[in-house]
Amino acid sequence: MNKYIACNADELLTHRIYEELPESTMCRRDAFQRDRDRIIHSRAFRRMMHKTQVFNPNKGDHYRNRLTHTLEVSQIARSIGKVLELNDELIEAIALGHDLGHTPFGHVGERTLDEILWQGILEANIEPIKENFKHNFQSLEVIDHLETRCSEYTGINLTLAVREGIIKHTKVTKNQGKDFIVYKDLNMEGIDLRLPSFTVEGQVVAIADEIAQCTHDLEDGVRSGIIEFSPLINMPLVQECINKYKVKVNPAASSLAYETRSQIIKNLVGFLIEDVCQKSCKNILQCTKSLEEFRKSPVQLIEFSDNIKSMEEELMKWMRDKIISSEEISIADAKARYFIRHIFRAFFEHPLELPDYVLSKYLCGYNKVSTYSRSKIDIERLQDDPAFRRTIANHIAGMTDQYAARLYKKLYYPDYV
Repeated sequence: MNKYIACNADELLTHRIYEELPESTMCRRDAFQRDRDRIIHSRAFRRMMHKTQVFNPNKGDHYRNRLTHTLEVSQIARSIGKVLELNDELIEAIALGHDLGHTPFGHVGERTLDEILWQGILEANIEPIKENFKHNFQSLEVIDHLETRCSEYTGINLTLAVREGIIKHTKVTKNQGKDFIVYKDLNMEGIDLRLPSFTVEGQVVAIADEIAQCTHDLEDGVRSGIIEFSPLINMPLVQECINKYKVKVNPAASSLAYETRSQIIKNLVGFLIEDVCQKSCKNILQCTKSLEEFRKSPVQLIEFSDNIKSMEEELMKWMRDKIISSEEISIADAKARYFIRHIFRAFFEHPLELPDYVLSKYLCGYNKVSTYSRSKIDIERLQDDPAFRRTIANHIAGMTDQYAARLYKKLYYPDYV
């Protein structure tokens, strides 16, 4: 299996957009360790603590948020990587950075910003710019443009292997059934969107994300009461896990006891990890491609076995129906969509409501000016510029749930109420 290890990180994998000198300290870190540390110390990473995974954090202290989900993906991916003898630092960097581009309020925030950029807001006369918003692409936007580490360039200048793994952690779907997602300003050199990740580590993070969603979102659904006891234990994948690990379940009970719930979820995580490791190990041993050929091929080495994949897809479909389409989540999503559309509209119609650092980044970056004056801003020119609408979307995407909710009140509620 060693022929696919990225430990001997080559020039392609460690290429950065901007050249850097090697570290001169005694405890010199390798390229992927540096990437991991830059991600952990970024503001976007910290903000994930206050971004929704599925359930609003006000619902209780034990529901996942975007940061705890990220840490669980990292743990699952590293567990798989250990078995397959992969590069632990590369896996960790990709996993910790994979959701940096997520919006407040979960996936509805992503869908709403995509709708605004692609279709506009008709009632506010906000024209579309025919670009998209997708969280994995936005993670690259954060890494390359929105975070900063020095004055010489924007972004935190991560390696190609980490950037490519992050954008490939979820399926790169096509837009409008024709072209790929449109992000005009992203540097996609070396990234082929038609193929799975060109590192095995990137493929590991992608499947770890699936496992985390399948199991931990399921546990939150059970905790919330949305997921009922009897249908859950009769799902084929859950039943397979219960039988294998001999989890004791009382079929006469109306709900899952805490201990039983924990046993099912814990074992389900391990069950899926074991299946991935067994199937992927066989795939790697049977692969006859050279490392160079593998990086240019559509080969998916990291995957579930066919039987488990079928059951996992069935469970995920059932969860989407029971959780994502539930009354509670639908109400929360409708509120979030309303907040985001109105915040976007307020900033578009009244650009001076934007904070200085956002206006400065837009005017001094896109327009190549060194300084700006609020009193001299040409508002109509801003409103005609597609880059300004993308700037608003980027600003909203970086907000936490609480900040977005407070901002809506600040923008629309009279101060004397």
